[in-house]
Amino acid sequence: MAGLDKILEDIRRESAEAVASVNADAQKERDEALAQAQAQADAQVQKILSRAQAQADDLIARADSAAQLQRRRKLLETKQELILSVIGQAKKAVLDLPDSDYFDLILGLIGKNALPKEGEILFCRKDIARMPKDFASRLVKILPQGASLAVSKEDADISGGFILKYDGIEQNLSLDEIFEENHDRMTDAAGKVLFS
Repeated sequence: MAGLDKILEDIRRESAEAVASVNADAQKERDEALAQAQAQADAQVQKILSRAQAQADDLIARADSAAQLQRRRKLLETKQELILSVIGQAKKAVLDLPDSDYFDLILGLIGKNALPKEGEILFCRKDIARMPKDFASRLVKILPQGASLAVSKEDADISGGFILKYDGIEQNLSLDEIFEENHDRMTDAAGKVLFS
């Protein structure tokens, strides 16, 4: 029986070794599969994190760009408001000039724009009321040869300046019109003064 016990013992030992070898191989395969799965999971996590970071960076860049655009837009609006305010103040300053200075300016404009023929000049009610007594005599002196302008008793619907009338055709030299015609040039000049 001792031979049978030895055979059985050998079979048990070989079986135990075979089981241990199978277990070791299975453990090795399991560890490799887990390592491979972990590596794939890590790679997926890294891809997701990279994609999320890229999306976050893109969102931040777009938000920053939108904020910069909004800031530039608001700055431009503010500059335009300031320029319009300065131009409005300039027009008001002309309208508020002392009578003698105001009419010196008006006479200069008439001299530059009067045609060498008979015409009529219209002022607003306020300017008619504050017109200097010697205006008519000063007007004659600055007119080009062959020109004559009669000051109309009618008042023009303007805030300041005047309207020249020749043969039923009006030339609007009101301050509103002059400022409107020169708006771009005054805007550029005011912008240079204010923002350079």
